[in-house]
This record gives sequence, structure tokens and C-alpha cells, in this order.
Amino acid sequence: MEQDSGTDITLRIYRAPSGQWWGRLIVGGEEIKRIGYCASPEAVEQAVRDTGLYPDHIEVY
Repeated sequence: MEQDSGTDITLRIYRAPSGQWWGRLIVGGEEIKRIGYCASPEAVEQAVRDTGLYPDHIEVY
């Protein structure tokens, strides 16, 4: 298992009770941005990339 350097960007994707998909960008254990109202986990990933950020790790819950 790869160890987080503390500066890695982690994207945590989850489904809200509304059925829409959301993502949280985490750096060093701290949330820096939320992406929401997406139709799928892939749409969350694309929305993050559209901001110019490229996560080191992606977790889907």
C-alpha cells in the first residue's frame, strides 16, 4: 500500500441521500474543496479535473 506524503490529493466520492454524487478533495487530512450535484462518480472525477486538480488517490464510497 502506498503511503500518503501529506501533500497528496485524495478525492473521496460518495452518493448523497438525494441520489446525486459528490466529491471532497482532501490534502494533508484537510478538506480543501467540494464538488457536487453530479450524475455519476465519473462526472465528479471530470469536474475535479476541469478545475485543474488531478488527485493522487480516488476513493468511492
